Amino acid sequence: MDRERLHFISESIKTFLLSKKSRELLVFLFFLAVSATFWLMQTLHEEYEMEVHIPLTLTDIPVGVVVTTEPPSEISVRVKDRGSSLLNYYFNRSERVVELPFASHDRGIGDDHVLLSHSEVQKLILPKLLPSTRIIAIRPDTLDYYYTRGIEKRVPVTFRGHIVTDPLHYLAGVKLNPDTVTVWGSAAMLDSLHSVSTAATNLLDLTESTTRMIPIATQRGIKTKPVEVLVTAEVDFLVDKQVKVPVVGTNFPGGYVLRTFPPTVTVSFCVGSRNYKSITADNFVLTATYEDLIAQKDSLLTLQLRSIPEGVSQVKISPDRVQFLIEQSDNE
Repeated sequence: MDRERLHFISESIKTFLLSKKSRELLVFLFFLAVSATFWLMQTLHEEYEMEVHIPLTLTDIPVGVVVTTEPPSEISVRVKDRGSSLLNYYFNRSERVVELPFASHDRGIGDDHVLLSHSEVQKLILPKLLPSTRIIAIRPDTLDYYYTRGIEKRVPVTFRGHIVTDPLHYLAGVKLNPDTVTVWGSAAMLDSLHSVSTAATNLLDLTESTTRMIPIATQRGIKTKPVEVLVTAEVDFLVDKQVKVPVVGTNFPGGYVLRTFPPTVTVSFCVGSRNYKSITADNFVLTATYEDLIAQKDSLLTLQLRSIPEGVSQVKISPDRVQFLIEQSDNE
């Protein structure tokens, strides 16, 4: 069955190739190929513009030298040439690497900032282009890099950004690992550098502890190691708590004491679950000075907390006003 089918297909192809329609198709394809060839030759002969990306690498860096700010990894060149020449740039990218020997701009000093002008950049590029190619634009049109001969310093890392929890949680703390990094740079730069910060980062609406790897913010002329740190935002959930706090009189002369009615008030507040047991009435202070009480026109004292522990929020006093009496002590 298969042989019969193959024989039928081969006979059909043979019949088609020997037919008039087949000869007409072959003639059409021949002239189409000739036309396409002439069109391609004409197209490649015309001039076009093209963006050429030339890799750049700094070579032969001596031992003990630290490049604190690298030059760009590539140079983008807008060129104009015939289409046939531009094809060469498209298919031979690996042959156009520009090597910049370190010694060519090393002045032998402890640290330096090397700046190559537009004409110097153009001199680096020209050997990598065909003689017929014209340069339209170079980006960047200048190159620079910083280096130092081993001057380093340890500085702390600070977090830069905003960390916000949802209303039912609070930020218990922020930890960075590592919290100090090594920096390299010129002596003048390191003298004025006391810390580095992370890149600006926002962590919003957090409901649980969150860890992110965040890069160190880059500074020209400064190199850091490591280049990123692990930032942990410690999030805890809030709980309500109440404590009874007495009102204490201060600066009272001998023989006199303060009596308030009631003698204690209720202080309600929100605190993180991890600190629930550690926050007690002793962490709150309600005081009234003898001088302030004497100046009162009535016997009602408006209460204000003199001390609120860290991590406590939404503090309320009930009642917030109490009656008071300055009483002479029985012992006196």
